[in-house]
Parts: sequence; structure tokens; C-alpha cells
Amino acid sequence: MPRLMLTALTALWPVMAPAETARGAEPDILERLRWQARPIVVLGPPDDVAGQVALLDDRRADLAERDVVVLTDGPGVAALRDGPGFRLLLIGKDGGVKLDRRAPVAVDTILSLIDSMPMRRREAE
Repeated sequence: MPRLMLTALTALWPVMAPAETARGAEPDILERLRWQARPIVVLGPPDDVAGQVALLDDRRADLAERDVVVLTDGPGVAALRDGPGFRLLLIGKDGGVKLDRRAPVAVDTILSLIDSMPMRRREAE
């Protein structure tokens, strides 16, 4: 299955890249992001991934404010793959999976979930 290759859009926008970056494979990317960011991992067929990423891109400022990092398919997230279909995971700063969906997710749903997290409420104070 071909991987969707996206690149970082700006320094201020969350990472929009495969877990394998231009510097080489980073198999521990999720561990490296722990306590720093809230990764959203988007896996699946390239067209489905591109559609979800476009939805996320439309709300980049809202996601950046919440320390969201978006990762697409790559070796750093291979362990999260569970079959050939679409999968979106929201991972908290603590490394726990907060949302696991098999269909595209509205960005408002993601933002609401993040905003309900105790750590995010403390950050917003």
C-alpha cells in the first residue's frame, strides 16, 4: 500500500508528515512526543487520509493551540495499524489513546474531546 507523503506546512502548524521524516525513520516518534504534544494519527487508504488531513488543515490554528501534531502512515506508527482500512487515533500527552475511530472524524469532535481533558483545562487557565 503506498504511503501518503505530507510535509510540514509551517513551523507553527502541527507536524503534517509521515512518521518517517526527511531525516530518516523515527520508530519512537510517539514516545518522543509524550508530554509535548497530542498526536493525531491518520492511517488508511491515501484518499481517505488526504480527506481527513484536509479537514484538520482547515482548523490548523485551533489544533496548534492545543499542541496537536498530525502524523500519517509510516514506520513510527506501524504498530497502530489494525487492518487495511481507515483509522484515526487521538493520543493524549500522557501517551494514552483518547479516541480510536474507523471513519473520518469532525474536527469539532476532536477539539471538544481535547478541551474536556483535565490537562488541557489546566493549560487553558
